[in-house]
Amino acid sequence: MIELKAGVVNEQLRRFSRRMDRMVIGQPAAAERITDCFSRLIAGIHDPERPLLTMMLMGPTGVGKTETVRCMAESIYGDRRAYTRINCQEFSAHYNISKLLGSPPGYVGGEIRPLLAQENLDKHHLKATERHSGMISEEGGKLADMFPSDSERYLSIVLFDEIEKAHPKMWNTLLGILEDGHLVLANNEEVDFTNTIIVLTTNVGSQAMNTHLSGNSMGFSAGQTMNQLDQNIEDAVSREAKKIFPMEFLNRFDELVTYHTLKRDHLFAILDNLISQVHHRALGSAEPFLLEVTPRAKERLVDEGTDPEYGARPLKRIVEMRVVTPISHHICSEQIRRGDLVMIDHDGEDYVFMKEPGIDWENDAEASSLKPSNKWTRTDLGVRDDGGEKKKMVEEAGQIATAVETLSGSGIE
Repeated sequence: MIELKAGVVNEQLRRFSRRMDRMVIGQPAAAERITDCFSRLIAGIHDPERPLLTMMLMGPTGVGKTETVRCMAESIYGDRRAYTRINCQEFSAHYNISKLLGSPPGYVGGEIRPLLAQENLDKHHLKATERHSGMISEEGGKLADMFPSDSERYLSIVLFDEIEKAHPKMWNTLLGILEDGHLVLANNEEVDFTNTIIVLTTNVGSQAMNTHLSGNSMGFSAGQTMNQLDQNIEDAVSREAKKIFPMEFLNRFDELVTYHTLKRDHLFAILDNLISQVHHRALGSAEPFLLEVTPRAKERLVDEGTDPEYGARPLKRIVEMRVVTPISHHICSEQIRRGDLVMIDHDGEDYVFMKEPGIDWENDAEASSLKPSNKWTRTDLGVRDDGGEKKKMVEEAGQIATAVETLSGSGIE
């Protein structure tokens, strides 16, 4: 007999765990449970008569439940949008269920393919295979071995978002899918869910949580630690879920995962991700440029975007309002051009936008002989007033030097 060693981790599982930690900020317990679920999936020892994995993600709004599904899709297919999303708010009336299951032949809408048709579930797998992207296409990987390219088995991800807002008739429809992995559409076609990851999200318990987080404590003790707060929220969510959903429904899931409220340091990490996404969009634009946000500006963005009741969503809105919109105006007015380094600071009163004019390395014949120090000068973009009379941003020369070094490290010398 050979003793199995603890701590030996599959490379795909390691990468999935790292991506979860990077994308789903402030939810270490949830991320660990999702990673455990993923390990069971790629091990290939799941029940073949049920879906690959079924999970209900519970907790406050804006804390990373949907982001978890995007992370899973990006890991498996290389595309964070590669999943079938069912917005349950659209199914609050029982007659809307026909959009999921289709209408019988001869009835109005009978020619329209339902959302849960087999081809809608399989399309993301087929696209990933064509692009050779994601773990599903990695030769020698666990997922590729489970779903070889020459087979007719396709892995799919289906998200039922905010399930508590759907009509109970949809819950009954899901009972059969969660139990035996099959669904019969209105035209008698059978859809196979045994190769599907099914995720439901819900905001049940939000009212009790929001009441406490806004300072009007009900059922929570004052002066409690953050760990106690998280535990109380988890208990509240569990109680509310049992009030709203039948136990036979809750018992069909492999995992019931509760997400906790975000702390201030989590919001800074999320802000870094949001700025990174804006930077990525800037580099991929018609006139690519670099973006730098100072610690003072980040501090102010987090202050404006902090709302415990709504998680990270206000922060996303603030980034669009305070960063993306002003930059868009500067691009339209041609103040920002290809290769510029745009810097954003806060002077205590307002956000200050500056740039280091760049060099058009593709079209400038003399570019190879130039250095940033020879050509670059600070320019105030003048956002707060037409005269451009506000304070100059970042008077400390060290920060400007750091910006130039960052640009040089990006391949511009």
